[in-house]
Amino acid sequence: MGKKASKNRPTLDLHGRTVDEVFDLVDRFLTQNAHRPEVCIMPGKGTGKVQNEVVRYLKLGGYPWSYETLANGQKNTGSLIIHL
Repeated sequence: MGKKASKNRPTLDLHGRTVDEVFDLVDRFLTQNAHRPEVCIMPGKGTGKVQNEVVRYLKLGGYPWSYETLANGQKNTGSLIIHL
């Protein structure tokens, strides 16, 4: 079950970032937006290493998430919606 894109949802774009940068960036982003009902993290698709690290962080923190759902109903596996 995914969520559609929203212009009001804070977004963290991790394109071009390395796995070593992910933990601190995601941690800071989620802390800054803890008052929001949901946020978007875009790890991209690439090799999958950055996305795997984001998902590992979310699981460790107990954050529920889903893939973004595009207007055509397809899932965007390069964009994660985190439910705070």
